[in-house]
Amino acid sequence: MDWKDTLQQLARTMPTDAEQTAPVSVKEKKKPQLTLFYEKRKGKPQTIIVGFDSEEEALEMASMLKKRLACGGSERDQEVLLQGDVRDKLRLILKEKGYKVKN
Repeated sequence: MDWKDTLQQLARTMPTDAEQTAPVSVKEKKKPQLTLFYEKRKGKPQTIIVGFDSEEEALEMASMLKKRLACGGSERDQEVLLQGDVRDKLRLILKEKGYKVKN
């Protein structure tokens, strides 16, 4: 048996594209559980979100939340601070995005 015969035998045992229809599962990154706090700082209400995995994720969420909730805010040390008491609306938005929310 020479190398051509061996190659043909291997080609017969390899699955074709039509046979490889099994779905490939890719695990999605699990979203963290976020905690909401309500505080008054200098007499003004603040909503604080704690528990993001990375600085980039917190910054991206702060930007999106400020637009959706039409309020001011900032991101610092993986925490998002939003001006006003927006906890009720915030819970709905975060659950819609796939986060678990603890209060």
